[in-house]
Amino acid sequence: MFLPPPEAPLRLDRAAPYAPTGGNPGVRAPAPVPPSGPTAVAYRLRVGDAVVVSVRAPAEQQYELIIDEYGMIKLPMIPDIRAAGMTGSELERAIKSSYINNKIYREVTVNVLVPQRSYFVRGEVRAPGRYPIIGGVTLLQALAAAGGYTEFADPRRIQITRQGAQINANARDIERNQADDIAIETGDVIVVPRTWY
Repeated sequence: MFLPPPEAPLRLDRAAPYAPTGGNPGVRAPAPVPPSGPTAVAYRLRVGDAVVVSVRAPAEQQYELIIDEYGMIKLPMIPDIRAAGMTGSELERAIKSSYINNKIYREVTVNVLVPQRSYFVRGEVRAPGRYPIIGGVTLLQALAAAGGYTEFADPRRIQITRQGAQINANARDIERNQADDIAIETGDVIVVPRTWY
């Protein structure tokens, strides 16, 4: 009795997923793969932040403001604006709209400058100190900027102090799974403790 040869087993390679293209149904193109790990995000203003607002219509006036405890800023001739939670560009648009909608100016140019933000790294790193936040910074990037660990460091017990609260982090775990990396915020204090043994 003749038996047909068994079919070759189906191979499932771990390649990028594919999606059919709109042109030739016989051709498949790679589907977009979402980026892994933390991504840089625009800084959102918080209570207590300082901002410099320039208003030009047509003469330029500049105001140095602090976001108050209610998250608001005060500018001449328009109602108070809630700045907390906004990015700098969102605040620019809100101020411009308020001046135009309240019929103060027909044309106005608004620029918002957020002074340089920074974080601190202390403890068992090779270059402790204050570092600027440029774009987005994660915990692993902050530790690298500080020169990495000393031979006495315990990267499994890192502490981040943020607005009076404490975040505990195991940098060794984060190194193995960088999607768990922590975004650093302005004013954060990162402390790398000394090992117990």
